[in-house]
Amino acid sequence: MNPRPADAPEPVLLIIADISGYTRYMTANVKTLAHSQTIITELIHAIVRQIELPLEVAKLEGDAIFLYCRKQNGPRDWAESRGLIGEQLLAFFYQFRQKLGELGRSTTCNCQACTHIETLQLKVIVHSGEALFHRVLNFVELAGVDVIIVHRLLKNSVKAGQYLLLTEAARADLIFSEAISLVESAETYADIGRVNTLVYLPGGEATKPQQPERDGFGQRFGQSWWLYTKLWFAPLTRRAGPFQNVETGTGILGRIAFGVLTVVLTPLFLPVGVIFVSLHALKTPSPVSPAAPGHVHKADGTCCRKS
Repeated sequence: MNPRPADAPEPVLLIIADISGYTRYMTANVKTLAHSQTIITELIHAIVRQIELPLEVAKLEGDAIFLYCRKQNGPRDWAESRGLIGEQLLAFFYQFRQKLGELGRSTTCNCQACTHIETLQLKVIVHSGEALFHRVLNFVELAGVDVIIVHRLLKNSVKAGQYLLLTEAARADLIFSEAISLVESAETYADIGRVNTLVYLPGGEATKPQQPERDGFGQRFGQSWWLYTKLWFAPLTRRAGPFQNVETGTGILGRIAFGVLTVVLTPLFLPVGVIFVSLHALKTPSPVSPAAPGHVHKADGTCCRKS
């Protein structure tokens, strides 16, 4: 068997996990923008912490994660990987839902970003094909038609806000440990043509059992205080980035002014924050449930969209 040339494309599974839902709320002010980026970053980190081999992170693309799995490690390794990847994909939705609930319960802020945390949703696109790996400085880049296809599929005809979209090639590669309902669909792009897809709408089927909230006051205070300080210092710690679903039109002078104001008010607001967080932690938390038991999704997702 001839070895594969170093510059030849190789078979891969390509995945993009994309967080969306904040676009219409990011036109308010610089505080909302800083908090939205902090919240989205926390959700991105929650998903990244779930990523295990054989999946690898190619790059972070603002509010999205581009992942890949090389399939050339041998038929036995790939056969085992198919099930592991299927489990990870479903775990992304579970971890996202858990982190979303934690942030929603912990926040004491009433800005647009913090009061609309529950509107954030996760969409995962999966395609199987080939990619050429090449190094640019210290970064490994993926190139090829299939890399273009998986990114194009982010713009699709699926009406739901949260879903797993698989191309036919990806579905043939993956094994899921639990039964999931897949709806056949298709997308057409002028320079690519027709791409047959299958769509799964998570929510009605729980990938893991929901545990009742049993956190004590100390734990609730700790979570709220951590988020309070994270959001308070967001104007000083966040880095500007190309968030795909967040409006970043705030001027640099506005961001600098807000950062200076944050520093000036910190000696006052941290003690006040202890009081706010303590009162918040004394409240009885209400569990967050993404969907009622037994709920069945419609194929187009209209049953779960808010009017």
